Amino acid sequence: MIRILSDLHWGHKASLIKDLDSLEGLLSEPDDVIFNGDTLEQNFENTPSHLQSPLPSVDQFKAYVRNWGTKPHFITGNHDPKISRHHYCEVNAGEILITHGDGIFKNIAPWSQNAQLLGDVAEQGLKQLQHNGSVSFYEFLQTIKDACVEEHSRLKDYDPTVWGKLQTFLRQAWPPTRVLKILDCWKTTPQMAVDMVHRYIQNPRFLIIGHTHKPTITPIDKTTVINTGSFLPWPDATAVDLTPHGVHVRKVNRRNGSFSIGKTLQAFEMKIDLNSLRFPTPEPGNSPQVTPQTVTA
Repeated sequence: MIRILSDLHWGHKASLIKDLDSLEGLLSEPDDVIFNGDTLEQNFENTPSHLQSPLPSVDQFKAYVRNWGTKPHFITGNHDPKISRHHYCEVNAGEILITHGDGIFKNIAPWSQNAQLLGDVAEQGLKQLQHNGSVSFYEFLQTIKDACVEEHSRLKDYDPTVWGKLQTFLRQAWPPTRVLKILDCWKTTPQMAVDMVHRYIQNPRFLIIGHTHKPTITPIDKTTVINTGSFLPWPDATAVDLTPHGVHVRKVNRRNGSFSIGKTLQAFEMKIDLNSLRFPTPEPGNSPQVTPQTVTA
């Protein structure tokens, strides 16, 4: 069985995950776990607030998960754009497509104070690619990650004092239209996600994303868009389990700080070849043209 989770935001002050042991109930059961972006807070990993309590490296995180007999795979997100070389993956020859979703919006995170910067850098990178010829889905997503890396290079560490936390709250709460932008993104995400993949690849039957933190199951034409939410206090987190018999969207339970898999929210019957999991990436040192290959994350 393959389990898909996203937006753990391990290391973010608002993440519900306080230690990795709390994830055992979610990670010890499946054969493979796909972490679909924003798993680790790479934008804060080298900043003063983590000098006394450093975040685990990707290798440490992998080793932790493997201790439970589970194989971890990492898809990049806008908070961890360098966590791997993998920006998306597919199952059943593309019938199921899994990507974080940070390529949905032109400015990556419209609710962010850095949306203008993100959009400008991404647009510049995309124009350069288009000038050189046709653009693959992987290359498009790489421009998104490059913009996120640039944003992270300009971020300042948050102040862990009470006054610093108040400043952070005020900054994130202003302007008041930020809430409206988030609500609008929740409304438009499913259709825009389908539009994004239509521009670069054939229609997937299932498109599994995260990024906007709103767990939803939305049919759009012939594609069902599933958003797995996040491990922040609100709205909620879900998981997607892929079995030989279908796609299962399941609730994530939290009790006494520990997480476990909950009831099935919706199931879709289909035959799935779990061995068909593939991570399309460019061959190292070659042209950026994507060559599909099976890669162990």
